[in-house]
Amino acid sequence: MAENTSFRNIVVDEIIASPIEKGDSVFAFISALAKNAGVINISKKRINLVMSVDSYAVAMYLVEALKSVYPTEFEISCDEIKSGSKKGERAFSVAVQTGFTKQVLLDACLISDDTPGIELDVPVKFAREYTSAIAYLRGLFLASGGIYVPSLEGEEKKDGYHFEYRLEDEETAMSVSTLLASLGVLSKINERGKMWLVYIKDKEEIVKVLNVMGLGECVLALRRIIDERETANALNRAVICETANLDKTYEAASKHLLAIGIIEDSVGLETLPPALQDTARCRMEFQQASYEQMAEILGVSKSCLNHRLRKLVEIAESIQNGTNED
Repeated sequence: MAENTSFRNIVVDEIIASPIEKGDSVFAFISALAKNAGVINISKKRINLVMSVDSYAVAMYLVEALKSVYPTEFEISCDEIKSGSKKGERAFSVAVQTGFTKQVLLDACLISDDTPGIELDVPVKFAREYTSAIAYLRGLFLASGGIYVPSLEGEEKKDGYHFEYRLEDEETAMSVSTLLASLGVLSKINERGKMWLVYIKDKEEIVKVLNVMGLGECVLALRRIIDERETANALNRAVICETANLDKTYEAASKHLLAIGIIEDSVGLETLPPALQDTARCRMEFQQASYEQMAEILGVSKSCLNHRLRKLVEIAESIQNGTNED
């Protein structure tokens, strides 16, 4: 995975590397893009649908999808975004000719001859058929999707896993969340500014939605990231635990060595019982040894060793307090 390559770009690349959808699925794909990345320009009696995406490759893929069902040419233009969070970035627009705009909107189930206005829900025709539903989710991702993972360098330095669709109204968000649920993917909805987010933060659910969308390479890539991160976290926990244990060992050893030094300087180690002499000399020789290692060297249990070391500390304290008895 190249440095500074976002995981979103990886997902987009796999989507546009796929063959163009067939049958109702291509209309479902176009529907998601037209609804969530399109505007309808009306001038006198002329209506014109324009869909804007963030790369020329995606624009070309959209044009291929349109040309697979409409026998005409589609113009691609490039403009600089003037405002908002993407100010300064380029947007690539695909314009549908006036003579085909109404037919595209009808085929995409965004308008009907019986009902005025634009359909906000995911069209039932596409939601109830599996391959069309998947095509819709793919188109929706190209229009308004985002995904972030914690292990990428450069532009992506987010701490957690996050998948989202950014939508313009609550009704659409509810409909998309319902569609995901029908495919076995759990999502949440949240309002952010003027947008509505349908989002997933659980990494296993994100793996699931990529799998549902038929993005096998992305699933494998995300699995590798999850496995590598969990391995790294496990190693970090082990290092922290080991460091804490070492700190405790060194703190205890320092306490024992200080006590032994007090005894040696005041009354001499030879005044101690043989078992305590052996323990004191062992600690002096193996200053960084753990309780387990010292107990093995002395051939005693940890409980016995702990008792002896406590006794050495008590003797040193009694010497300092002037209460030592020979």
